[in-house]
Amino acid sequence: MDSQIVNQFVRATSSVFGQVNNVSLLKTDLTYFPDGCNFPAPVNICLGVTGGFKGQFSIVMAEAVALKTASVALAGKEVTVYDRLVESAVCELANVIAGEASKRLLEMGLDCDITVPSVDRGKDFSTSSACFVGKFECEWGDLQLVVKFDSRAQIK
Repeated sequence: MDSQIVNQFVRATSSVFGQVNNVSLLKTDLTYFPDGCNFPAPVNICLGVTGGFKGQFSIVMAEAVALKTASVALAGKEVTVYDRLVESAVCELANVIAGEASKRLLEMGLDCDITVPSVDRGKDFSTSSACFVGKFECEWGDLQLVVKFDSRAQIK
């Protein structure tokens, strides 16, 4: 069950990132951390999941990836400074990824809702609860996807 849920977020991240940014993501690792994890998080976009299961997922990216994402949102206008516009662009990207993952989960019989994203900058990502971390590479830099949830979720 856990891998079915996590794989929907992994697939949604790869698919949407490529469609929206026209950049291919290469998944380099997917690891389960039963006791949580801690790593640097230059830009961390976090969304909650409610409904069919409870949890959260985060997209952690280098600031350079966030700037490139904003540049794409502005039809190629180069963005060189992290500001509210960049934050808006990465939140929108996370919303689209969340929507795609939610759609995929619904097709599996697991109805869920996604909360509004929040962004943290320059802090470590840290959790003491079990989570999956997917690592991705692209020409812009690295991304991590962190998925953690109540494992009692039931697919209908």
